[in-house]
Amino acid sequence: MQLHTQTTHAAAADAAKALREARSVVAEAVGDLMAFWNFKPSMGRVWACLYLSPRPLTSAEIVEETGLSVGSVSMTLTDLQSWGVVRSAGRSGSRRCFEAETDVFKMVTRVFRERELTLVRTTIQKLETAVRLIDEQGRSSVPSEMLEGRFVATRAQRLLDLAHTGHKMIDRFTRVGRIDMASIRNKLTRRG
Repeated sequence: MQLHTQTTHAAAADAAKALREARSVVAEAVGDLMAFWNFKPSMGRVWACLYLSPRPLTSAEIVEETGLSVGSVSMTLTDLQSWGVVRSAGRSGSRRCFEAETDVFKMVTRVFRERELTLVRTTIQKLETAVRLIDEQGRSSVPSEMLEGRFVATRAQRLLDLAHTGHKMIDRFTRVGRIDMASIRNKLTRRG
């Protein structure tokens, strides 16, 4: 009987260890992905910790689970809440609890809407300025300079057209969840 009990305890310990390791691997993978997207890796680790939890967690539990410092967890939770991917879930005694947004598509489209679209809009403004500068002040009576000006203006206009197409594509993705790559492929494969 004692051998059976020891075997059962060993199996339970192995299962608990495997679960901890699996959670750690997921948190690392999501942290790496967040770093690739230029977010702090801790954001991915904390979100994954909450996402994999069947119940809301306190910041102390998140610290224990992730191994991050108290300050890092606190700042990360604030960042994640501002992005709408973690929310407050009431209290456990005197401590606030947190839970993850589980609609991953909703999270991704928000990032695209708030970050990528903003970057593309800024790029469009800069490219429009460049095209306008060449059109308004870049005219030269020297033939070689005139040809170079037209060349640069044409290339800048193509980049501007591509940026407009990219903006439409990202905007559509954030609204309806689909991307038509044909229009962007056509802009990228033009010669000249």
